[in-house]
Amino acid sequence: MSTVPARPTPVTAAPSANRHAPDASQLWPHELLEAFCLRMSSQGMCVSSALMQHDRRYGLEQLTHAHNMADDALRVMAVQLFRHFEARQSGISGPH
Repeated sequence: MSTVPARPTPVTAAPSANRHAPDASQLWPHELLEAFCLRMSSQGMCVSSALMQHDRRYGLEQLTHAHNMADDALRVMAVQLFRHFEARQSGISGPH
């Protein structure tokens, strides 16, 4: 008796999560964090967005470094990120 090889089961991709949707576990707004990391990179500072999300101490240290640099746009981003962080820590919902 010959057996017919089973057809491979088609793999369907899981619905992709919208990476821009608010996530309760995120410490920082995604798009602002990306812009911050790129701007820090342009200043010669490598910032890990993964560490920013999972290590509060690391994140706050990076914001401090950014705030102390001679880059007004970076300083504004650091202040915005810090305000978001403070609001999350106090339980206040973000700006609507």
